Amino acid sequence: MKPTSESRIGLALGSGAAKGFAHIGVLRVLGEMGIRPHVIAGTSMGAFVGAAYAAGELDRLEAWARKLDNWKVFSLLDINWTLGGGVIGGTKPFRAFFEELELENIEELPLPFTAVATDLHSGQEIWLQKGNLQNAVSASCSIPGLLSPKSLSGRWLVDGAVVNPVPVDVCRAMGATTVIAIDVTEDSAPRLDREQGEVRSVISETSSAADEPILEAESEEITLADSGHYRQNEVETHGVATGFSRLVEQGREHINHLRHRREARATPPGMFDTMRQAMEILERRHKRVRMMGSPPDVLILPKVGAIGGNEYARAAEAIELGEKEARRLRTWIEDMVARG
Repeated sequence: MKPTSESRIGLALGSGAAKGFAHIGVLRVLGEMGIRPHVIAGTSMGAFVGAAYAAGELDRLEAWARKLDNWKVFSLLDINWTLGGGVIGGTKPFRAFFEELELENIEELPLPFTAVATDLHSGQEIWLQKGNLQNAVSASCSIPGLLSPKSLSGRWLVDGAVVNPVPVDVCRAMGATTVIAIDVTEDSAPRLDREQGEVRSVISETSSAADEPILEAESEEITLADSGHYRQNEVETHGVATGFSRLVEQGREHINHLRHRREARATPPGMFDTMRQAMEILERRHKRVRMMGSPPDVLILPKVGAIGGNEYARAAEAIELGEKEARRLRTWIEDMVARG
């Protein structure tokens, strides 16, 4: 089912670093459904994918992303500790893609496009709607502390996710009557840490401070699970667990859970992971407030929680997860867009 002729569809692509490659998979399915946006707004990685889509270069971006491996990603990092403001210049990956485009400025794009950035000094939300496309995307993707701020029109700009992680309201301002938002940072599935072999549970956030999780101090001595005082055959009768044995079993499971949590925290996260994770926490909280004021008509949440923000070599996996989620919601998406 296609949208009505009166509706104007806006596409709001959210931030998410490497997880943002899931946008490509979602866009693929939307295209199969005959859904074509009239305007596009993107923040951070969403701006990168959105710019490629608006330029008609999604195929080339996908092919480029699917070839990424750890060595290729490393070769794109223009690390320079003397730059100030960030340890990575952040121009090489964008230059590698945008220099092959036949167009240079945002005004030349076939579709109206906005990249969202943040003024580092005033904290203002900046909408980049004209000028050099590569510079606009680079500014929108400049993760504070990691990528160097970009100087545009006398302003130092950083990642737009600081102020507007999923730019639904920008699409509205651009004339969209129906907004499809893709958010890749909301998935709270447990993440498997491959180095430690433990699953780190992600505590879902709440909107009320009264509901915030309270963490209790954990005992340094864990002995019950290892003691030989309560063997299973000593507390079971003819194969039927008694209430006491069940209590002991639950206690053992709980203590093992506490031990695993403590072991998972034994190795501190790296610098890049710390920056990215802190940003994601801020983004999720800020995003929810923004969406309360300007909710999208369609919200797609690809299940990419197991992919780290810095795991760009997993781009192909992110693309496939985005496609999978869009296909799962296909009937609902068609219905919601048709109503617009």
